[in-house]
Amino acid sequence: MSDLTAIPIRWQRSGDGEFPYHAEVDGRVLTVRVNDFPVAPLYTLLVDGAELADLDDWPQVWQRPPVPSHLLDLVGRPVTTDLLRTWARLICGVTTEHAAEVAALLGLPAPTQDEFGQLFVQPSPPGTTSLQIYMNACAGLSTVEISFAGPALTRSELDACFGPSDELPRVHWDSPRVTAHRVSADDAPLTCTLFAYFTGVLTPSSRANRITLRRDHH
Repeated sequence: MSDLTAIPIRWQRSGDGEFPYHAEVDGRVLTVRVNDFPVAPLYTLLVDGAELADLDDWPQVWQRPPVPSHLLDLVGRPVTTDLLRTWARLICGVTTEHAAEVAALLGLPAPTQDEFGQLFVQPSPPGTTSLQIYMNACAGLSTVEISFAGPALTRSELDACFGPSDELPRVHWDSPRVTAHRVSADDAPLTCTLFAYFTGVLTPSSRANRITLRRDHH
């Protein structure tokens, strides 16, 4: 059992965000735990419940299971202003420090980590190239970032849903133009700021190519 990272193990999903994968080898139960990166290694391999090894990346010979159909349905919704408003309000109340639990709160499958420890929901929602969750080592959820495959929601659509936006100062002449909306929720301890990123001259019909939802601390 000392060199399990060299064996082509076929893993199965457990449905648990913190311990997402399990398998059996020679009668022993193997479990992969997702840790709080970057303060800890990406994964820990457990054998019969006991920690065996910390892993900085996913072994190449290990086989991840496909995403089950019921989880694919969760990311089958396009990103609309209504969905963004729901997510923003939920983010205001996030208290967990685990990325998998954050994703579950937003109605998304647990994110997977790449070799750099970045967390992506796979597959990303229709019309997007990625949905990334950023976690802070001390404060938990930092931001949720959605990149669109092409220009998507207009500034006027966002303003109609979230109220008039503020245009932020540009850092450089070729920086994207950014608007901001502050979102709050009743009885939630925090607030959320929605940032929309545009290229070219900013007009009501300009379409955002990226949206960031930032969890704000007071």
